[in-house]
Amino acid sequence: MKLHQLRVLLALAQHGSMHEASRSLHISQPALSKAMAELERELGVTLMSRSVRGVSLTDYGRALAKRANVVEHELRHALEDIEALRGRAEAQLNIGFTAVASAGPLPESIAAFRMRFPGVALCAYELRPQQVLEGLREGHLDLALISTNSGPGTNAFQWEPLFSVGMVLAARPGHPLGRVTRLRSLLDADWLTLDPLDDPGSPLASLMRLHRLDMPQRIVQSASNLLGLQLATCTDLISMWSDFVFYGSGGPLVLNRERLQPIPIRDELPDFNVYMVYRSTDLMTQVCTEFSKEVRHRSRTMVSPRAASPAARNRKA
Repeated sequence: MKLHQLRVLLALAQHGSMHEASRSLHISQPALSKAMAELERELGVTLMSRSVRGVSLTDYGRALAKRANVVEHELRHALEDIEALRGRAEAQLNIGFTAVASAGPLPESIAAFRMRFPGVALCAYELRPQQVLEGLREGHLDLALISTNSGPGTNAFQWEPLFSVGMVLAARPGHPLGRVTRLRSLLDADWLTLDPLDDPGSPLASLMRLHRLDMPQRIVQSASNLLGLQLATCTDLISMWSDFVFYGSGGPLVLNRERLQPIPIRDELPDFNVYMVYRSTDLMTQVCTEFSKEVRHRSRTMVSPRAASPAARNRKA
């Protein structure tokens, strides 16, 4: 099994066309067909099937492509390490993060890292927890920040705890339910969630599970934080936000306290723990290692946004 054969397989999986795959690899179609035939002969299985719509991978082909993708990413990492040792800092770093983990030390870590390594192409992706883990597993992501209230996940990765963040229930000023103190009184209200409705680890699902309540029946789901903020302030939707958003001192996603106010719920709200997740320190590239140092440093020096809010400081005074 040769590397160029695996690259042919991945190109076919991506493009679904012999012509497009050969063009992307800058090789002729006969050379591409030969590489696939040799690979199929070596493995003794059929890896692709042809139709009038193009080519598609068989179950055998998809199984091999999944692993081949990891191999290609690891080779890229190895070449980046070699270039770094030669004094060439150009590389790529792919970071995945969940919505709750998007604040806190992440923006400052990225800014500090970019100052030190301006030649590194840094890509950050906001994803759902399962998408983040899949990205790590397949090699698309080098590092991730995942928020959860159920502890570390799969043992296939390293889960390094960074910090905890509280949650706030909120509604627009004057909302008819804006002063209730019990969660059960809000079950028949209209709710907003930024997560898929079937995500058991979402803040809303975690809240209901904590108090053994059924999910509300009337829910609007928005995959956009910015749209979610507008819906929360302009409608009667009940929403749930992290302390970073509600008590933050600046930034584009800080709520206007004149447009959205906390609901004084006496029931417990779940805290979310944020973890830095990666496969292994041994498999980290140099730039990934340096970025992880930035995240650790800023997590250790981070102050809880609720404790740092003006209201909290006034209570202490």
